Amino acid sequence: MSNKRLLFRLGLFYLNLIGFFSHLLPRRFMLWLAILVGSFYWAVMKRDREMVNRNLSRILENPADRRRTVRRTFIHYAKYLVDYTQMDLLREKNFSSLVYEFQGKEHIDQSLARGQGTIILTAHLGNWEMGGVFLTLLGYDLNVITAPDVAVRLHSYRTRLRQGQKIKVITLNDTLSSSLAVLKALKVNELVALLGDRELLGKGIAVNFFGQRVYFPVGPALLAHLSEAPLIPTFVLMGKDSKYLCLAEPPLPLQRTGNRDEDLAVNAQRIADVMEKFIRSYPDQWFTFYDYFARHRVP
Repeated sequence: MSNKRLLFRLGLFYLNLIGFFSHLLPRRFMLWLAILVGSFYWAVMKRDREMVNRNLSRILENPADRRRTVRRTFIHYAKYLVDYTQMDLLREKNFSSLVYEFQGKEHIDQSLARGQGTIILTAHLGNWEMGGVFLTLLGYDLNVITAPDVAVRLHSYRTRLRQGQKIKVITLNDTLSSSLAVLKALKVNELVALLGDRELLGKGIAVNFFGQRVYFPVGPALLAHLSEAPLIPTFVLMGKDSKYLCLAEPPLPLQRTGNRDEDLAVNAQRIADVMEKFIRSYPDQWFTFYDYFARHRVP
């Protein structure tokens, strides 16, 4: 068994363990426990700690500030896992107890009023999984685009949690079926959500991101180009009281000159710019536990 597959199996075991206790114990206690678990993980996982520190060095210049932010990142991630594994328990009545504000919801409503569907763009920032749940609890029809996991059981686990909240899952593959499913969802005026800060499929587009040329996924810009659906950057961020702030930006202004390659390059950079703005504002909730800028850099 490869080290990567073993890591995914351990991750699935850990998620199931958290989920078991999260279904038995109050959220407040589990979040308190997450502080201990996150602090322990930060203390013993030297390599992961160094990777997060390396990524944040492009955002925070002061070493002392960066060390504190690295530790908070591990704690926030532990809290993220607690709520993630409780997704199947959430109902509409839980919304007000978990979310203290949804800024910009009107942008989503106005976008859907056009009848062309809406692309929800987010990042590995805050709790993107809870964001999907919140949207379905508010009555939106939501489709989530996801890349297949290396471990089939982990992919099935994630899909089960999402579908339990009426989230439709579209798994990317090398055939036309996934692309057609996405375009069909937009055509019937539904939401399509996808992550836009990691290039995973070897089909990236070069952008400037925190002062370095890196590859971003071309999917968000290409989907907006093909569908002409509005693209709304949306993020779900945890506050100090462990309640969430949902932020939806106005639709991203996209260049549409008819020159496909030029438009994709310009729009991908605009996507990178909004990602950088939010990550810079919430660096301790950017969950990237590998050397991001080395893996995605443009040679």
